[in-house]
Amino acid sequence: MQHFKIYSTEDAPSPADAQLKAVKEMLGFVPNVFAIIAESLPALRAFVELNNLFAESEFDATEREIIQTAASVENACAYCVAGHTGFAEMQEVPGEIIHAVRNNLPIADSKLEALNQFTRLLVRNRGNVSDKEVQQFLNAGYNRAHLLEVILGICVKTFSNLANNVIGIPLDDEFADHAWQPVMHDRAA
Repeated sequence: MQHFKIYSTEDAPSPADAQLKAVKEMLGFVPNVFAIIAESLPALRAFVELNNLFAESEFDATEREIIQTAASVENACAYCVAGHTGFAEMQEVPGEIIHAVRNNLPIADSKLEALNQFTRLLVRNRGNVSDKEVQQFLNAGYNRAHLLEVILGICVKTFSNLANNVIGIPLDDEFADHAWQPVMHDRAA
């Protein structure tokens, strides 16, 4: 893993410091993923803006956390799975839903399970899904805008998943109770 500085609102280069202050105001703290991405102002600005735009999607908090957690599980990102478990808890997403996503178990609600599985399918197949699979997602009660917004959510998470998987971002104390480790499978099988 690579060593990167974990910037604070006090020592981040300007104007990244202002971006981190905005994150701190919104979340109450600066997660290490933002603090490390502050090494590059364009990367930090893009990551913050992608997160802000995804928050404007038609999805509610539960659906957004399903997308972000499922993508993180598929990308074996321990940092983001733990972080989104914490964020889900902060937003009062039912714990059994996030437990199911973290452990690749079915979600009892069929619409939410369709979202979970479609997200995983998109990540695993890099967007190469069949018309039938798209139709199954739409038949579950989602629309074409939702489909594009699932992709947006995956883009947000792929950014932080890749950053973590390259750098090895230390888990924040705020997420320590939600630590997660990927189950590695032989993908060649």
